[in-house]
Amino acid sequence: MIRSLALSLALLLAAAPAGASELSAFFTKHKLKENIVKPPQGLLKHAYIVPAGPYFQLFDWDMYFMAAALSYDQVSAPIVGSVKDFLAFVDEFANWTGYTPREIAPDALWALPEMCKPFLAQAAVRASLTAGDFQWLRQSDPPPSADPAYLKLQTYERPDAPPRIPYYRKLQDTLAFWENNRRAADGLFVWFNGVESGTDNSPAVSDSPSQVTEGVDLQCYIYREYLALALIAERLGEPKAAAAFRAKAAALKDLVNGRMWSEADGLYWNIDSRTGQPVKVKAWTSFVPLWAKVAPPERAKRMIEEHLLNEAEFWSPHGVRTLARGEPLYDAKAGYWRGPVWVISNYLMMHGLRGCGYKKQARELARKTVRLLVADFKKSGGMNENYDPETGAPAANGRFVSWNLLAERMEAEAASGQDPTAIPER
Repeated sequence: MIRSLALSLALLLAAAPAGASELSAFFTKHKLKENIVKPPQGLLKHAYIVPAGPYFQLFDWDMYFMAAALSYDQVSAPIVGSVKDFLAFVDEFANWTGYTPREIAPDALWALPEMCKPFLAQAAVRASLTAGDFQWLRQSDPPPSADPAYLKLQTYERPDAPPRIPYYRKLQDTLAFWENNRRAADGLFVWFNGVESGTDNSPAVSDSPSQVTEGVDLQCYIYREYLALALIAERLGEPKAAAAFRAKAAALKDLVNGRMWSEADGLYWNIDSRTGQPVKVKAWTSFVPLWAKVAPPERAKRMIEEHLLNEAEFWSPHGVRTLARGEPLYDAKAGYWRGPVWVISNYLMMHGLRGCGYKKQARELARKTVRLLVADFKKSGGMNENYDPETGAPAANGRFVSWNLLAERMEAEAASGQDPTAIPER
């Protein structure tokens, strides 16, 4: 049964467990987990997760990676609530089947027409595994509006739709949105723009024109969404549906390896859907296939040894540069996603390294990440969004929490191989 919000909050406030790291002690001292669960308010009908206390918006991949971190605290109710809050708008207001924006505030939908990144099924899996319950996905919410005029409009526009669509079906429809609206002629998926991708100003993703970049990272996220939906279908007693989702995942994996890999360069490149040509910008997102287990072993080895661990490109004293040092737009001090180190990219690359047998380097990357945050706590009393890869100096907004919570157990995960983002097969 899903844990109550009260119990979840109590667990969030609990003292750090025995043997917790210095970083964990800072998390407890500064009460970082106290205000990241917000109660239902306005358009958000369920308790939900925010990146830090001052925020009031629900964000897509921030929520997912925070869910992974909070799974150690057995927190599931506000993660379930966050997924429900996103899905409340799926198939309700937009003419696009499956659309929901990547950011929702109590008073408005934000960031339209950017789509919620494909992490909702993964978040549903993480919350369900933590809670020990997948059956909530059979449930449904009333529509976001009780306005009789709205209800009539819904009936007029979707006369064949069931009165209320279950969460499980809405999760499927979010992937139908990508399939129907963001798929290029070659079968790969496109980002609307850099902000939708989460790597806001990355030169590897086009903003103008929009909707032309086939992102290596996007294919990997959707691949994992198919696997997450396959697990959900299995747990809900639908083996045929599970097999269909696994078949889609396998086909996408083959397409990524067939279309996006460059044997000459030893990297996966984004593709410009207008020309079919690779976007040869060395960004950290080229390595997401390591974490997603999309890259075959021989390709993973080349990527890691020729590029990821290359100190002239990505491997820095403080973690993985988000843009290779030799790129024209590389900016270590104020580049945002154009060089500075982020905890999220360090974390995913740590698991990518470990999963490919580079355990020593995975542990080194985890230690670098933890040292970076501990030093920041000691100097400023908080954590930053990102850091200068050459000096370790804060390079963006301070008082940041969000997925930095992943660093609390990053060293332990690097040592043991435990991964709260892993998707079980059954």
